[in-house]
Amino acid sequence: MNHAINRFRQNKARFEESLRLQMALWNGERPERQPLILYCPLDEEEAKRYPDYNTKEIHYDSEKMLISQLRQALTAVNRGDAVPSVRAQMGCGIFPTLFGVRQELFEDKMPWIQEHLTKEQLKKMGPEDLKIGYEFQAGLDHMAYMAEKLTGSGCRVFPMDLQGPFDVAHLVYGDAVFYDLYDDPGFVHHLMELSCEAIFMGMEACLKVLPDSDRYIAHYNGLVIPRSKGGIKTSEDTSTLISKEHIDEFIVPYLDKVLSHFGGGYVHYCGKNDPLFEVLMNHPLVIGINFGNPEKHDMAYVLKRCAEAGKIYYGDIPRHKGQSLEDYFIELLTLSRNGDRSLVIPIYRCSREEQDQVYDTWLRANEIVFQIGGRI
Repeated sequence: MNHAINRFRQNKARFEESLRLQMALWNGERPERQPLILYCPLDEEEAKRYPDYNTKEIHYDSEKMLISQLRQALTAVNRGDAVPSVRAQMGCGIFPTLFGVRQELFEDKMPWIQEHLTKEQLKKMGPEDLKIGYEFQAGLDHMAYMAEKLTGSGCRVFPMDLQGPFDVAHLVYGDAVFYDLYDDPGFVHHLMELSCEAIFMGMEACLKVLPDSDRYIAHYNGLVIPRSKGGIKTSEDTSTLISKEHIDEFIVPYLDKVLSHFGGGYVHYCGKNDPLFEVLMNHPLVIGINFGNPEKHDMAYVLKRCAEAGKIYYGDIPRHKGQSLEDYFIELLTLSRNGDRSLVIPIYRCSREEQDQVYDTWLRANEIVFQIGGRI
């Protein structure tokens, strides 16, 4: 653990510069260069320093949780513009535990909710019945432990996995929610209201533990978003499975409620749903998006649409077969260009031996796009 913390401290000044670049882009300013989040896997010797604990071992052990997260955070310590961060990896069902459901723990995969609450149970529930139970509290304790151990290192702590209101409802109630969109919409609205209340309760508890959460919130070992822009991440994975009409009725008002409560944020989803994408592009409090499956999308269209809408795309972007690295970077920066800046924070992965060449190419692409005007 000390080895990792020393590595962070040695690079702290660079992380602060990366934080400043990212904050400037989110705040509508023109950073002197566009930030690139670069990940390089640990070499074999360094990886040996950190035991590879399984997901069940770390769940209630703060030290093991932090060590397992350090393995990932160290992949961001390189020439790129990532701000390394760690979190209490409690699973995507952690916010639903505020309803009283339990996650099953496994050694070979993330925790998952196997048993759901019934409609009768949920109908009787109000916001006063939501509680931070022992599992969520364990996550908060992990976060506090991480923040203390990492004090002064430049490595941040980010919140536990926040799902959107419909994802929370699905996890709590199960697949029956899809039938009740048609059969009992009033109940689904009740459940969505409870999901929002659980999100408010849980995220506010997280923010109290996170150092500097009044200034910014870190995400996913690389990203930082200003608190003035809300700063949260919400996931709309389950939302990709429903129709435009149901998105308008059951997703939009509750996404709006969550983002309004915090002041904005970016939205992640896996899969593909064009009406959902357009909802996000048109929502004033959605400041950016991230895809779990960018290969399913026409990313040229996505980057152009984000630039038009004033949203930042953050994440992996597939590279065309046979495309040179310089042309790839120029294409990303040009497609996402909005005035004198590009609305993109790409993720790129390479070996440590390649990092200098990759980042130098990124800087050259910046010069070409913003001094010569691009060449697509």
